Amino acid sequence: MAAKKNLCMWVVGGLLLIFFLAAPVRGQDLSPAQEQEYTDAKGALEAARSAQAEKYSDDNLKKAKDFIDQADTIRSLKDKSGFVQASHLARAYAELAEAIAQFKAQEEQLAATNAELLKVKGEIERLKKDR
Repeated sequence: MAAKKNLCMWVVGGLLLIFFLAAPVRGQDLSPAQEQEYTDAKGALEAARSAQAEKYSDDNLKKAKDFIDQADTIRSLKDKSGFVQASHLARAYAELAEAIAQFKAQEEQLAATNAELLKVKGEIERLKKDR
């Protein structure tokens, strides 16, 4: 019985030690690089919106916005790793949404150009026959 009590005391003591050592790490201020990651994520979100990501990649844009919101919430907890992870994921989803939007817009432009080309070819063929 005494062995169980000693073991329990060691476990509780170890957990308390870990808790007290981890608390200062969680409460540290964010570094400029971490703040920059967040700023870059917000910038990527705006770039995606400018590229009309709502039209072409709304789900990825929503995920990016959700991660920005999550980073805002985590900032108040001063959880560095959670803040950086949420900021990084927000940036990744925003950049993906922007890339998809740009690709889809170019795809639409190519389809319109091809349709115009076919129209012009048809007109040329018609003019050849009229000669």
